[in-house]
Amino acid sequence: MSFGGVVLENIVDKVFLVTGGAAGIGAGVVRELLLENARYVAFLDIAEREGLILESELYTKFGALKAKFIKCDISNESEFADAYKQVFNKYRRIDVVINNAVVLSADDSDYKRIVDVNLTATISSTLKALDYMGIDKGGIGGTVVNVSSLLALTPKPHLPVYASTKIAVLQFSNSIGAELFYSKSKVRVLTVCFGPTDTAILQKPSISNFDKHFTQSLASRAPVRQRVKSAAYGMLQVINNGVSGSTWMIANDKSPVDISENISGGFNVMSCGIENN
Repeated sequence: MSFGGVVLENIVDKVFLVTGGAAGIGAGVVRELLLENARYVAFLDIAEREGLILESELYTKFGALKAKFIKCDISNESEFADAYKQVFNKYRRIDVVINNAVVLSADDSDYKRIVDVNLTATISSTLKALDYMGIDKGGIGGTVVNVSSLLALTPKPHLPVYASTKIAVLQFSNSIGAELFYSKSKVRVLTVCFGPTDTAILQKPSISNFDKHFTQSLASRAPVRQRVKSAAYGMLQVINNGVSGSTWMIANDKSPVDISENISGGFNVMSCGIENN
């Protein structure tokens, strides 16, 4: 298979683990990976109904032994560790981990759940992936993609806890993806910042009560939303081409844009003069 005429060498015949893969962008990514001849895709989610429906769809379309749904609360460390073991024990390798799971809520009283899923589980998963894939740990190298958000780059007061977790994911991923770590592990760590995407989480019926502190709904703040297919395509392009420590924007139904220099420049501005004080 080819992607726009380009063979995706970092997709074909690779073993993937995707969190938050039962619906939305995650499900879109799972479908596209199999279309591009991934060897095996395990997708984790707490949404059992959606996960089993997708697994049945993939079985019909791609046959047995190509995709597996694993019900897992990634904020539960033991469940998450067991899911990793299950995937590794099946194929004796994991090539790519996509940390896509997210909790989006304007209810700050739910801050612990937001932090546990969006940030803590992302860190935990990245470290697990390094343990399984790192050449310094006996692995063969690989790739980790951590999902941030454009909200991490355009501060707004609407979703303070969510946005905070996403800027933390960005900083963590850029740091652990730096050459210092990559040279030892040969595991690329990439960051993707999605723009508003047409998933169920941005549909008005699903959020009619959840953003009650603001005069406009979250959906109205994102009137232009890219298609899930565009987001999924973009993810595959980043996996195929991204350099470890890089950050990519996927928005507005356009091809991914490497914004690593923007991120670096922003941090340089913020740190200007600090080392001299």
